[in-house]
Amino acid sequence: MMKLEIKSLSKSYGQKKALTEFNALLTQGVYGLLGPNGAGKSTLMNIITDNLAPDSGQVLYNGVNTLAMGKEFRRILGFMPQQQGLYDSFTARRFLFYMAALKGFNKKQAGEEVERAFSLVNLKDEANKKLGSYSGGMKQRILIAQAVMGDPKILILDEPTAGLDPKERIRIRNLISEISFNKIVIIATHVVQDIEYIAKEVMLLRNGELVAKDTPSALLSTVARKIFEITLSEEELPGISDKYRIGNITKDNGNVIVRILSESEPKESQYSKARPVLEDVYLDIFDI
Repeated sequence: MMKLEIKSLSKSYGQKKALTEFNALLTQGVYGLLGPNGAGKSTLMNIITDNLAPDSGQVLYNGVNTLAMGKEFRRILGFMPQQQGLYDSFTARRFLFYMAALKGFNKKQAGEEVERAFSLVNLKDEANKKLGSYSGGMKQRILIAQAVMGDPKILILDEPTAGLDPKERIRIRNLISEISFNKIVIIATHVVQDIEYIAKEVMLLRNGELVAKDTPSALLSTVARKIFEITLSEEELPGISDKYRIGNITKDNGNVIVRILSESEPKESQYSKARPVLEDVYLDIFDI
């Protein structure tokens, strides 16, 4: 069984601790990485991809230190950065051949991998168009395409659905799910819904510390008894945020329905239990 073991990783920038004794064992499947800005997600990904050296700790692939593996590890690693560092004047095909050259493929390998990547992300018909004409979703797909060239065993995706409309988000989410069966996939995202149904486990980071790591269903069970919906008039709404942590507010037939997280049953007369979602776990842990 393929294993990526992260052992006691720590990293500081001056007085700020970006990661503190981070430990995790990952096997094949999708892992969601959640946390507010500054939680340490980017630092963790940059250490795993060898773009950043930790102060202490190590990353092991099947028991071998990835630093000692060097190029051998980088050959089995695919990385999609959050920033779209694309050359708008390049066609998609030219861009992928450029990335294939950086990955060290020979001409024959490059041709095969570029075509396979285009097929995988469903962009074959757009291969000769300039990247400057691509939509946001198409640009995200071409970044995934370059990450999966060479059929990496470990795939790290930083905000793969950022800024996309719902249709493109679903397309990207399904694509990630399809390619994850024989890989270790780590997805850092602020879009909690994108990993709720495809993640094997979810890792939650706060101030550089891993505060939770479990299956989505196990995490949902921790807040199952805390989620309620209360029905109010508009006049009753002011001040409700002083009583509860609010997940959502909607208006229906003149009434206001407020989704709340509460340790005890609401004192308001009209309320009902609600099914928990992963956003509720995020709200509970990070106390927004």
